[in-house]
This record gives sequence, C-alpha cells and structure tokens, in this order.
Amino acid sequence: MGAKTTVVGGLAVLLAAVLVVPVAAQEKKADDAKKSGEPAKAKAEGEAKAEGEPAKAKAEKVAGDVGLLDTEKNYMIVVTKEGKLITLDFNSKTKATEIKETKVKMGEVGLGSSANVEYVTKGEKNFLTKMEFVPAKGE
Repeated sequence: MGAKTTVVGGLAVLLAAVLVVPVAAQEKKADDAKKSGEPAKAKAEGEAKAEGEPAKAKAEKVAGDVGLLDTEKNYMIVVTKEGKLITLDFNSKTKATEIKETKVKMGEVGLGSSANVEYVTKGEKNFLTKMEFVPAKGE
C-alpha cells in the first residue's frame, strides 16, 4: 500500500506543478513589465488582446470586377470570380490606381473594370483602402 500512496502522491505533485507553472510564469511576466516601467497603454493593449478584441483591423484583398460604383453615396460593389458580391465604402482619402500607374478619382473607375482591392472591416462595414484596376474594354 505504501508504494501506491507514493505513486499517487507523486502524480498529485506533478499535476499541481503542471497547473501552477503557467500561472507563475504569467505573474512573473506582469511583474517584469511593472519593474521595467512598461507604459500603461501597452498593458491595456495586452489586456484587450487577451480578451479577444482586435487591436487593429488587417487589410484583406479581393479581386473581381466593379459591379456598381456610387460616387454620391461613396460605395462600390466588387463581383469576385466566384460570383460573391462585396460592398465597400470609400471616402475622399481612398486611393485608386489604374494599372498603367496613373492615379484616378473613384468617379473615373468604370463599371466592368477588373479590380484588385484591399479593405478593412470596421463594425459591419467594409472600407476600401486601396484599389488597382484595369479599365473595362471601350473605356
């Protein structure tokens, strides 16, 4: 019976060590940050990341044709090769570059143009950040 007790006791100690070591390491990291004088902002960003909140939206890329361009309401729809429609909002700071490397205004992008776009998602809206396009034939 003494051997079984020793084995069970050893397993209990091992289990406790497995559970305690990560917590101790996390506390040490927090203490090191305090000692180094790490700014509160960085700490807050770390807490936000720990809670699952994105720090900054990452730009996504999509390629397709310009299906709709409304310069009064400042949005466009890109139709992907798979037939997916992506609605993108834009503003006066949005940059559009024609593939022949000339900057154009959003109003100069023609329907049916082949476009490669980058956008970020903010809330429920997708905001166009960059666009390169090849004008539709006949333009």
